[in-house]
Amino acid sequence: MRTLSIRFRLTVWYFCFFALAGFLLSVASWLLLEQSLDTLTLHELHERIDDLESLLAAQAPDANLDALRAELMREYRSRDEGKWLQLLDGQGNWLYYSSRSRVADGIAPLSQAPATVVPFQEATGHHLRAYSRELQAHGHSYRVSMAISADSSALILDQFRRDLLFLVPMVLLAAAVVGHLLSRKALAPVAAIISEVRRINERNLSTRLLVVPTQDEISLLSETLNQMLERIDAAFRSVRSLTANTSHELRTPLSLIRTRVEVALCFPRTADHYRSVLEEVQAETLRMTSLIESLLALARYDAGATQPELEPVEVTSLMARTAREWTPTAERLSLDLQMIPAHKPAWVLGHAESLNRAIRALVENACRYTPSGGWIRLHAQDTERGTVTLSVEDSGIGIAEHDLHRIFERFYRAQQPQHEEQAGSGLGLSLAKWIVDQHKGSISVESTPGAGSRFHISLPAYIAAEVDKGGVRDPQALPG
Repeated sequence: MRTLSIRFRLTVWYFCFFALAGFLLSVASWLLLEQSLDTLTLHELHERIDDLESLLAAQAPDANLDALRAELMREYRSRDEGKWLQLLDGQGNWLYYSSRSRVADGIAPLSQAPATVVPFQEATGHHLRAYSRELQAHGHSYRVSMAISADSSALILDQFRRDLLFLVPMVLLAAAVVGHLLSRKALAPVAAIISEVRRINERNLSTRLLVVPTQDEISLLSETLNQMLERIDAAFRSVRSLTANTSHELRTPLSLIRTRVEVALCFPRTADHYRSVLEEVQAETLRMTSLIESLLALARYDAGATQPELEPVEVTSLMARTAREWTPTAERLSLDLQMIPAHKPAWVLGHAESLNRAIRALVENACRYTPSGGWIRLHAQDTERGTVTLSVEDSGIGIAEHDLHRIFERFYRAQQPQHEEQAGSGLGLSLAKWIVDQHKGSISVESTPGAGSRFHISLPAYIAAEVDKGGVRDPQALPG
């Protein structure tokens, strides 16, 4: 089933609104006109009866029926003026009746609720408004019934009805036209936003929509789209940066491998020379493998494909194992790498392999930026605040203050490494931060240029008394 467009639905809503408003206005106008005519008629009847009451009060208290009849005939017969009148005394004797019997067949009996208007009555093709009331004069009771011709009121109402029937189609047509125009006017800002958004592509993602200061849905839509464009722009910049940096990082080892192999193949070489070339090729291959593994890990993390199972992990043993792994590298670089013993084992709920990767990234970074003769210290402790802090401290070259907020960005390298053979890809710290974030922790750095750096990883502690040691994964069993 095809969904109706917003413009069509708005037009229908506006049409219904104006049509309903026109209908209610017509009904209200009809009722007000009818009420006004009734009020005028009732007012005339009241005046007539008040005049009759004054006439009766002006008569002598002992006036007989014939005298009253003669006075009433003389007074009202000549100025009937379209009114029908009947007057009876308390014994039912008539005192006066109108000569307009040709207009009405009779007036309704005296109303049970005096001073009320009787609805229209039609007699011989005419419309009447009748009214009945009791009068008191000189201690005598009289019953008066009066009617007035409502033909003029009926004619006015009929003419008003015809006018309404003529105006209603025009009002409906005007409602449809106005509804269409209003819907176009209401959707004009949306159409302008659509036109502007269609001009934005991957080459001009920095373009932003104009936000009008009206604080309404249109401005909110513009702000939301601008925020979305900022995220898309950031994602595109990240992809471009990743592509450019990856190409650069892979081009260097590949060029080196190609050069070494081409030189080795130019002339016959000794076995030792070929062995040296193969070792260099192997080193560059390992470097590319590490880079590709880091890129794949970050890609999996970004895509949410990596959902490791969390389990209790003793990070003290994990850091001790990392220290043993990197001791040969540290000795080759003339660095003193030590693991500071902890007072008690520290436990966290996490993924051992991922945490090991994060710690290795920090140790690798320390080895790379610490000059020969320096030292590196690893420490893990369980704090009283319910967190476990993993620290990697070195006596390296340190990090400048303006670089501290960027060292966790991908491919960012603040300083030149102190050991060229340890030049990295700039992905280690960003990967470590991502792993720590996945463990609901935080990573920070304290550094003084020329005096060294200290990285801290804070993770929620896992109470050691609750650890099922039989089900804990042994950090020593991790692959190298």
